Amino acid sequence: MTELADAFGNADAVVFTAGSNGGSAQTTKAIDGDGLTRAIEATRHAGIRRLALVSVLPESWRERDLDDEVEYYFTVKKQGDIALSRSDLDWLILRPSLLTDDPGVGTVSLGPAEFHGRIPRADVAATLAELLHERRVNRQILELNTGSTPIRDAVTANVRASDGRPLAEQGDARSPGEQ
Repeated sequence: MTELADAFGNADAVVFTAGSNGGSAQTTKAIDGDGLTRAIEATRHAGIRRLALVSVLPESWRERDLDDEVEYYFTVKKQGDIALSRSDLDWLILRPSLLTDDPGVGTVSLGPAEFHGRIPRADVAATLAELLHERRVNRQILELNTGSTPIRDAVTANVRASDGRPLAEQGDARSPGEQ
């Protein structure tokens, strides 16, 4: 853990994007289970407060007949979401739809619950970058799919006020210097 914490250096945030992709149960546990647990511990040890996790939409591939290893993958991913959400870190969990290698389009649908579809990895990465720069989006689980909202606008729409409501519902309570 110390070696991993040292590797983080003076980072502002840690992003855990590793995934076994539903391989063997042993690989899934090592990467999606133990790997995330070590990342949470190392983040704390390094004195870094923010950890973002790229997880999986719970509905992914549910229309298919899934084998035991893929079901185990979903179970371990859910356990990881729970472990991070119960931590004392400034966490964020992003659950994208099925990832594709298509070029990004720069527009998404982002919120606490989204339909499962497909989304280019480039749009996931761009959304994650925007989320990391918007520190007011924290301690949330957000789902991500293709959509028509520009990424920056989609992220801004998920900024929450202290009472948990979107700022958009409160007339955007940001000060002029924050806009």
